[in-house]
Amino acid sequence: MGKASFTATFPDDITNWRTFIIGISDKQQTGFAENSIKAFKPLSANFIAPQFAVAGDEMSLIGKVMNYNSTNVKLTRTFTYNGKQLKQDELEVKNSKIDTLGIIASPTDSLSFEYTIKRDNGYFDGERRKVPVIKQGVEETKGIFEALNSDTTVNLKFNPAMGPVTFRAEASVLPTLAEESRKLREYKYLCNEQLASKLKGLLAERRIKKFLGEEFKYGKNIQEAIKKLQENRKTNGTWGWWKDTDEELWISLHAVEALLDAQKEGYTIQLDKQKLTDYLVYQLESYRGADKLTCLELLRKLEAKVDYAKYIDLVEKENKALKQKTGYSLSGYDKFRLMLVKQESGLAVKLDSLYAHEHRTLFGNIYWGDDSYRFFDNSIQLSVLAYHIIKTEGKHPELLRRIQGYFLEQRSHGEWRNTYESALILETILSDLLVTDKQVKPSAITIKGASTQTITAFPYSATFNPQDMSVSKTGSLPVYITGSQKFWNSSPQKVNKEFTVDTWFERQEKKLTSLKGGEVVQLKAEVTAKGDADFVMIEIPIPAGCSYESKDQPWGNNEVHREYFKEKVSIFCRKLKQGKYTFTVNLIPRYDGKYTLNPAKAEMMYFPVFYGREGMKQVVIGSLNH
Repeated sequence: MGKASFTATFPDDITNWRTFIIGISDKQQTGFAENSIKAFKPLSANFIAPQFAVAGDEMSLIGKVMNYNSTNVKLTRTFTYNGKQLKQDELEVKNSKIDTLGIIASPTDSLSFEYTIKRDNGYFDGERRKVPVIKQGVEETKGIFEALNSDTTVNLKFNPAMGPVTFRAEASVLPTLAEESRKLREYKYLCNEQLASKLKGLLAERRIKKFLGEEFKYGKNIQEAIKKLQENRKTNGTWGWWKDTDEELWISLHAVEALLDAQKEGYTIQLDKQKLTDYLVYQLESYRGADKLTCLELLRKLEAKVDYAKYIDLVEKENKALKQKTGYSLSGYDKFRLMLVKQESGLAVKLDSLYAHEHRTLFGNIYWGDDSYRFFDNSIQLSVLAYHIIKTEGKHPELLRRIQGYFLEQRSHGEWRNTYESALILETILSDLLVTDKQVKPSAITIKGASTQTITAFPYSATFNPQDMSVSKTGSLPVYITGSQKFWNSSPQKVNKEFTVDTWFERQEKKLTSLKGGEVVQLKAEVTAKGDADFVMIEIPIPAGCSYESKDQPWGNNEVHREYFKEKVSIFCRKLKQGKYTFTVNLIPRYDGKYTLNPAKAEMMYFPVFYGREGMKQVVIGSLNH
C-alpha cells in the first residue's frame, strides 16, 4: 500500500483531460488505472462564427456568456468587429446569456471579432476570432505573351473594363519559365499527375534559380511532393489518377520521371525499380496497343533489361493487323512514341516520315500535329516527342530552337494550357536553354501608347492603364513580353457551353426557397455534358452559413475523388459521357442570415476553356431580423 502525488499545470483552461496511472512494485507487479479531469472556468465568454464569409454576407453570429457559479454575476460584455466596438452593456447573468450579433461581411481579406467579458474585480475572459473572406463572384484573367525574335512590331489590345495592365519585358526566356514553374508550384489540386507535374516544376524552378544566381526557397515543397507521390502509389508500384483509383500507365510514367529527376538532383526517393519492373514485364503480354507502348516507355525509363526489339515488333504487328481489320492504325502521337522507344533501344529508325510532316508557323517556328484539344494526339504532345527524337539524333540543333519557339508561341495567352503540358515542356527544353540562354547584351524595345518610351535595360516591368499600344523590337537578340489583366466579376452570369450547371437546395426530395437552422439539407448540382469528356472537375461552392453534415465519397457518375474545402467541394470524374449527372453535398445550416452562393462550375481539367457554370445566387437561412 502506498501513495504517490504530483502537481500539474494544464496548458488549457476549458477541456477534459484523460489521465493514465501506471504503478510497478519492487516485485515487478504492475497496476493500471485511468481517470478524467475536467477543467473549466466558472465564468466564460464564447464566440461562434462560420469558418469563412463571402463579401456582402448578412450574418447573425452568436455570443455566449456561461455562469457556473451558484450566484448571479454582474459583468461588462463587449463585442468588437474589425476594430470597432459595436456593443457594450452591463449585464447580470444567472446561468447564461446568448447574444445574436448581426453584421455584414466587409470586402476585406478577413473579418476580426472580439467577444469579451470583464468584472469589477479584474476577472476577464473572451475570444478573438478571424474569419477569412471569399470574394463575391469569379476571377477573370486575360494575358498575352509574345516572343520578339527578329526586328518586329506587335500591336496589343487590352479591355478597359478589366483594370490595369501589368506589363513585363525580359531579355531572357528563363524568368518566363520560372513563372510557369511558380504556377505549377501554387496549383491547388493534387491528383497524382499534378503532384508529378508540381515536382517537375519545382525541380525546374530550382535549376533556373541556380543558373540565375538567385535563392531557391522551396526545398521543403520538393520533399513534400516526393512524400505525397510515394504515399499515393499502388501496391504494384504504379499510380492512378488519385490515390486508390485504377491504374493509369501514362500517369505512372509521369510520376516515375519526376521521382528519378528528383533523385538526380540529390533528393532521396523510395522507388523499388525491380518490383515495378517485374510487374510491368508480367503485364506486358496482356497490354495492347497504346498501353503496351507506354509500358515499354516506363521500362526504358527504369533502365530495365527487356527484349525491346521483341515487344516493339509485337506492337508493329498488332498495328498492322488492326489496320487490315478496321482500316485504322496508330495515331500520330503513338507513331512518334514508337519511333522514340526504338531510337532509345538502339534500333534503326528512319526519320524521313517525321521531317516530312513538320509544320511552320507565321513566325517560322516548327511543330507537328494539329492544334487540337485531344488529350494526347495534339501539336504540343507530338512536338515534345519530335524534340526528343531530333535531339537524340543530334544532327539538326537549329530545328530544336525553332521547336522551342513554337512552345513559346503557345504561351500567347500568358500560360500553357494545363499542368501536364507545362511540366512536359519545361523538362523538354530547360536543359538546352540553361546552356544557350546567356545574359548577354539585349536588344531594345519601344513602347507606344499614351506616351512613347524606349527600353534597353531588362528585366523591365510597369503598370499601365488599359489602352491599345504597340511594341517594336530592334536588335539581334530576342525579347519576351507579357501583359496581363485580372479582375473580379462580382456578378457573373450563367454560362451554358460544353456543360450546363444547375444548382438547388433540397430536403426530403422537395426543393427549398429558404433554409432552417439545424435541419439537414442537400445542395444538388446537376451537370449536363453536351459531349463525352475525360478528366472533368466540378466545383460546388457552399454558403458560409452552412457546414458539412457529412463528407461522403460517392462512387457514382464515374466520380473518383472529392476534396472538401471550407468554402467549396471539388469533385473529380474520370469520364462523363454525354448526358445528365446529379451530384449531392450534405449540409447543415447553422447561422441565420442572407448568404451569397458563388457559381458552381464544371470544366475539363486539362482544357478549362471547355466549361459551363451556374449564375450567382443567394440563400436565406432562418430569420433576417438581427
